[in-house]
Amino acid sequence: MRRSCLFILFISAFPFWGHAQFGNESPIPYFRYSVTAGLGPTLLYGDLEKRQVGGAVYLRGNYFLTHGVSLGLELQEGLLRGKDENERRKATNLFHTAVLGVNFQPIKFLQDDHLRRIEYRESFGKRALNSIYVGAGMGVLYSLQWEGQRTKPSVGTPDNGNSVPQQDLIMQGRKNGVSYLVSTNVGIELPLHSLKPDLLDSYVWNLVVNGQLNFSLDDELDGYSGAYEGNEHRDVYGLLSIGVNLRF
Repeated sequence: MRRSCLFILFISAFPFWGHAQFGNESPIPYFRYSVTAGLGPTLLYGDLEKRQVGGAVYLRGNYFLTHGVSLGLELQEGLLRGKDENERRKATNLFHTAVLGVNFQPIKFLQDDHLRRIEYRESFGKRALNSIYVGAGMGVLYSLQWEGQRTKPSVGTPDNGNSVPQQDLIMQGRKNGVSYLVSTNVGIELPLHSLKPDLLDSYVWNLVVNGQLNFSLDDELDGYSGAYEGNEHRDVYGLLSIGVNLRF
């Protein structure tokens, strides 16, 4: 009698035990880490009239807190360039940036366990669409300005026709120093893997296309600051990049 009761209890509890063990996928991704390296052009947006294309390289590491949400550290090195039409001011900034931020993939985050397990059956376009992400973070940038000229004499011509130097136009700004940033980005991961269970290795590859805007909390990215006409805006720089991502 006792054995019969235990057997009935076991049979009754098995569905609940099985559901607890196998019904829900872990919120922790199997591939929890990723490293991305890339490069692309930069543009400096500020008070300089003519924007010139620079370039940058970056290395980013991410740790996935759950499906679709990751915390990452990005390191950048590159050039920001610009000048006025009359070349009164020029900027050539060799910069080094570190950004700590969060990336969010809304479709991955909301995707249920079943769809996540059979995603390898989807088309290339659908898998790429699922990978779209947005991100935000805070960072610090160290500027090293190559254009050292901060004053430019102006020459006037009085009524007697003799040219005499007048007061110099003073343009303030640091040649080098630290700026703080608010960083935003949006991107897409183009899969270079099949995700088929029988072919899945211990890592996967993606091609990453990313657009990033970094908003400086001061006015020093172009090397010019101060309250004078033609210098009213805080500086922003953009980076459009392509990179390779390794997820493991």
